Amino acid sequence: MRSEDKFGVGVVLGVLAVILIGVVVCMGPAGIKTQFSGWQASAYGSDWLVVQYAQSGCVITHWDLENEAVQNETNSDGIYFVTEEGPVVHLSGHYAYVQSPDDQVKTDLLKVGRCSEQ
Repeated sequence: MRSEDKFGVGVVLGVLAVILIGVVVCMGPAGIKTQFSGWQASAYGSDWLVVQYAQSGCVITHWDLENEAVQNETNSDGIYFVTEEGPVVHLSGHYAYVQSPDDQVKTDLLKVGRCSEQ
């Protein structure tokens, strides 16, 4: 291999290394951990609390999911998941979902109260 060819390959590899390092630095350790946790929860499932709210802020319904995956819908603000009963639930609008919530988080998200029956 000619020395000019080796130089060209070295430059390309150097540029790729700088780009890769730049991406890692921009994401930071917290960003990498968040991305990995999100991927792991999507691929293998996790425990979730999903709460659906009315526009007034009261709780319409909620789901305690164990070892399930919550996925973002493509080109939407919605999510979807499968319940223990089997149907796929699609949500959009006012909702919150928390991975592995402790009892205090559950209390805070559900304390608003159920919507009154009309």
